[in-house]
Amino acid sequence: MFSVIKRNPVSVMLAVLLHVLIVVFLVFGFDWSKIHKPATPNANVVQAHTVDAKQLDQAKEKERAIEREKQRKEALKRKQAEEKKRQQLEQKRIAKQKAERQKQEAERKRQAQLKKEREAKEAKRKAEEKRLAVVEAKRKAEAKRKAEAEAKRKAELEKKRKAELEARRKAEAKRKAEAAAQAERERALQEQLAAEQNSREIDRYVAVIKQQIERNWLKPGQAGKELSCIVQVRLIPGGDVVPGGVSIVSSSGNPAFDRSVETAVYKAAPLQVPSGPLFESFRTLRLKFKPSS
Repeated sequence: MFSVIKRNPVSVMLAVLLHVLIVVFLVFGFDWSKIHKPATPNANVVQAHTVDAKQLDQAKEKERAIEREKQRKEALKRKQAEEKKRQQLEQKRIAKQKAERQKQEAERKRQAQLKKEREAKEAKRKAEEKRLAVVEAKRKAEAKRKAEAEAKRKAELEKKRKAELEARRKAEAKRKAEAAAQAERERALQEQLAAEQNSREIDRYVAVIKQQIERNWLKPGQAGKELSCIVQVRLIPGGDVVPGGVSIVSSSGNPAFDRSVETAVYKAAPLQVPSGPLFESFRTLRLKFKPSS
């Protein structure tokens, strides 16, 4: 309705004024029949006209009062409406602010809850990492301890193995040394026995050879008993004398005595010599002869 008044204020005012006039005429009880009566004297007509104007002024004043009252009421109503609207807007604003604060508070709580959850999750993650780090540290420490124990065990086994090997090596070396010493002693003994045997054999063969030569030796008649010479004889296996292999290496001072010895050697050939390795001692033989032998 207010929107209609605002759009057409003049039309509304005219309609209201018309209605007010109708009400006034009805209230004051105008006699419409008097209007159609014959005209009265001028004085009376003037008086009637004055009354009508006064009533009209009163009606207008009353209308204006009604209008003012109406305007006042409308103004009051508008003011109340505006106040109500303002209050509604204020309530809406307050409600909006409250809703916004509630929303902000809810968001703050949600963010706080999210932060709390994140912090709890982070704390849990860190605690789990710490626990896993402790577990890993224990595992590594245990692995290190086991590795060190295993390394120590292996080192001890290796040390023991090397010690056993060294002991066996030393024992073997000692055994070999003792065996070698024993073999060397036996060899030396064998060599000594062989040398003694060979020496006896050589002496026997030398004695036989000297006897063989002496049986073929024609001693000079003037040879004194103090004469002696050493003759060197080179032989070949079988006892034959190498041609030119007889020589005097230590002369008696008597050429005839020396020549008689050389001649006896040639005449006695082949000389009786041993075979095999022992012959090597007879390839170059030195013999001493003197008349008294």
